[in-house]
Amino acid sequence: MTKRKEKGFTLLELIAVLVIMAILALIVTPLVMNIIRKARISADKRSIDAYGRSIELAIASYLLDTGKFPTQVSQLTIEYSGDAVTCETTQINPDSSVYLSNCKVNNREVTNYIYGTDKSPTYTAYSIGDEVTYNGVDYYVIKDSDTTEDSVTLLKAEPLTTAEVNQYGAGHVNMYSCNESDTSCYHTAYDINGYGVMAYYTSVNCGYGTGSNNTNAGCTTDYSQSEVKYVVDAWKTANAPAATEARLITFDELTEDLGFEFQQIDTSSGYAKTENTPSWVYNSNYLYWTMSQYNDSTSSVWVIQDSGSLRDISVENYYYGSVVRPVIVLPKSAL
Repeated sequence: MTKRKEKGFTLLELIAVLVIMAILALIVTPLVMNIIRKARISADKRSIDAYGRSIELAIASYLLDTGKFPTQVSQLTIEYSGDAVTCETTQINPDSSVYLSNCKVNNREVTNYIYGTDKSPTYTAYSIGDEVTYNGVDYYVIKDSDTTEDSVTLLKAEPLTTAEVNQYGAGHVNMYSCNESDTSCYHTAYDINGYGVMAYYTSVNCGYGTGSNNTNAGCTTDYSQSEVKYVVDAWKTANAPAATEARLITFDELTEDLGFEFQQIDTSSGYAKTENTPSWVYNSNYLYWTMSQYNDSTSSVWVIQDSGSLRDISVENYYYGSVVRPVIVLPKSAL
């Protein structure tokens, strides 16, 4: 009886098998990896969803406990035990829904996936110099950011009249023309006895006068302590009740927001050259105060001249006067 000779694989056959396996690996591996990647992304999205629902539950709990709607996530106690979720935008909308975007799960980015809807309110975007009317009074826009800002800063188109300053001063200040023949220039914030002029003041004895009245007692360049602020506050209450702020214009608003190109000319007299000043910022008929001190002076503040340039005003410059031109910060919803 003869033995049958067992035949094995030849080298060529082994190589062919290896090549086929390699080809299959090249085809199958990306498919498998893609399945794994999609599964991980789906899991990450579920983690984001779970985190978002946890925030919504925390909002409901906060509302029940306090009777108020939360405005920030930091106010909430969030009970969430899943994978670590961090989002660049974690926002509670005005209706107390949640909006999450640009999130990572365990430090893995989850591209183009958001939770909820961004329901941030959008507001009108005003340009500097736009004219608006509120409560029958005309203003110019001097500061606005964009559609996400809910307030706008406005400069009253015309100063308060003599009657208004006297009315809202309520016995604190009176307003007089510089002299009987010059009605285009006004002194404001005189004391009730009519003594002189000063940037701001808090006493009936403040200002430039003659004889025994020639005193600076009670004068101040601190706007918050001035009688001018008293007038502006009273005017706001009567004419701009929706405004969140009422004051005079600041030096920074003039030079940074409104484009005043500032160059000191004469330090001793307090003149300053300004170029490219928007015409609506000044008026040829009057000067008006800012709430900023002149070079940190203790006796004078900046005024905007009828030419559009800046000058300091103090008791030494008693022949110059300036009017009250309020600035208000108004919610856009009021316009």
